[in-house]
Amino acid sequence: MKARSEERIALKYPPIKPVFFVGASAGGVQALSDLAAQLPEDFPSPLFFLLHRKRSSGQTRAVFADILQARSRLQVVVPRTGDLVRARHIYVPPRNFHLVVKDNRIALRRKPDNLPWRPSIDVLFKSGARDYGERAVAVLLTGGLDDGVEGLRETTFQGGITVAQSPEDAHDPALPLNALLQDHPSYVLPLSDMPALFCELAQHPCLPNQKQILERAALTAARKRRDVDA
Repeated sequence: MKARSEERIALKYPPIKPVFFVGASAGGVQALSDLAAQLPEDFPSPLFFLLHRKRSSGQTRAVFADILQARSRLQVVVPRTGDLVRARHIYVPPRNFHLVVKDNRIALRRKPDNLPWRPSIDVLFKSGARDYGERAVAVLLTGGLDDGVEGLRETTFQGGITVAQSPEDAHDPALPLNALLQDHPSYVLPLSDMPALFCELAQHPCLPNQKQILERAALTAARKRRDVDA
């Protein structure tokens, strides 16, 4: 009974029409394409998938978008500045551009140019948190270093929801581990459960056991928070 009470206390939903921001680096191509493949074709929210990369003067075409589109039933889009953010779309920035949102529209930028990464997860997450507030859901998957952790903290500060892949489930555990150490995510879970969590947070009753997966992810987050704070 104690565990079920803890689960009920820890559950957090965004308001209607959440917007999902998902970042990854090492191992991210596989993780993000696996996630895209499992989302239903009528998923009711927009999603931004960002593969953190070093700055480059090379090609700007988002080859990653082609990989996602080959597996996803949603529309995968490499946006242009000024595009309106729409449900049932996955947005992927072109290589060597930051992606930001403001007033529910997308902008591609080369600045800030003092970062080693472009695109940067932090830049996307911070802009999403400030534009959507409680509607923002920021998710960190497999990867190294800590790009995205400041964005998680900004999401928490603005009232949004933060999610981390379980470090033991990640190809590279460093990024989700840094999320646990520095932000205290609302939900922690393996990649295979992410589609059900997304559907539950979007209040789209599509996949089995969504509520149970949400509860389990909240309980895992609470336990890991206690471990980190101990």
